[in-house]
Amino acid sequence: MVLIFFYLLVIVLGMLSMGFQMLASRLLSPHYGSTIVEWVWLISTFLAAFSAGSVIGGWISNLTATPRARWQLAIAVIGVASLALTAFKQKAMLDAIELHFIPDVRDMNDQGGAAMNTAVFLSCMALFFVPVTALSSFGPQCVGWLAARGTAPGKASGVVYGVSTVGNIAGVMLTVFKLIPNFRVSHLMYGWLGVAAISLTALILLLRMPSPRPPSP
Repeated sequence: MVLIFFYLLVIVLGMLSMGFQMLASRLLSPHYGSTIVEWVWLISTFLAAFSAGSVIGGWISNLTATPRARWQLAIAVIGVASLALTAFKQKAMLDAIELHFIPDVRDMNDQGGAAMNTAVFLSCMALFFVPVTALSSFGPQCVGWLAARGTAPGKASGVVYGVSTVGNIAGVMLTVFKLIPNFRVSHLMYGWLGVAAISLTALILLLRMPSPRPPSP
């Protein structure tokens, strides 16, 4: 039963991560349009966040129990707080960045193109990098948790990231085909925030469960 709950949480985190990318594109499009430039910076930001999160999560996994628990809580709080900032302040932040960097006349000369690239890059970093990094940091920790319960490390890694990828696919499909057409993006962001807070709390409690003792000889 615990393993089923664990895999469900891994799926939910995968859904949150990639579904968030679809929501992110909708947040940016009123300001920058749905262009290849937007998608280049958006995808690059998420990939950078996945990479940074994996490194941070691997480091946390190797800590002893007490500092590991503290860092898990700290990263979860940072992730939820940054997601809340995106949910509640995204319009004000995007407006400020757009007004500062984008010329009044959006022509296609070098200056306008550079300004657009800078604005989209800063928008992606400000709104999406930190929460996605925080979510991604729990992947290696899930691998460590599963390996500590007797699963071979290579198999644990393959299972966790395989299950997480199923969540990624489900998150993209559900967000694009069901959620975005039927709900306002701002409301979906509030939902993302609530689900992230609940799932990270549950996952931290699960990760803190003591490993089962090996049977006595």
